[in-house]
Amino acid sequence: MGDINWLKDNYLTFLKEEEENTKDTVSNLQKQERIDEANLEKIKLNIIEIFSKMFNISCNGAKDPIALKEKYLGFFDKITKPWYINKDKALEFGKEKEVIIEEIKIEEAENLKKQFKKYCDKIDIN
Repeated sequence: MGDINWLKDNYLTFLKEEEENTKDTVSNLQKQERIDEANLEKIKLNIIEIFSKMFNISCNGAKDPIALKEKYLGFFDKITKPWYINKDKALEFGKEKEVIIEEIKIEEAENLKKQFKKYCDKIDIN
């Protein structure tokens, strides 16, 4: 069985780097007065912050990497499910702005989930 501490340390480092990079992007876009793009990046930042909190919650009480993986991945399903519904409703009613926002949220969550699974694979968690 893999080391839960390695998983925690590496994924938390990844999340912190993603958060810092996104904050830098927001700041740079604001300096260039590209406010709409900065606001879209803020949505990504919010998603990173949400799943960072969910990862910390998942780590509390997780005694092995398998329990941690199951708990954390469960949050992705619970949190993103309404986003898919909202996206479908926005598509149905032709609300392009809402579609874009939901797509950004979904895409960022999927990227975080994919990276987490890569770390799990490195320590052989099925």
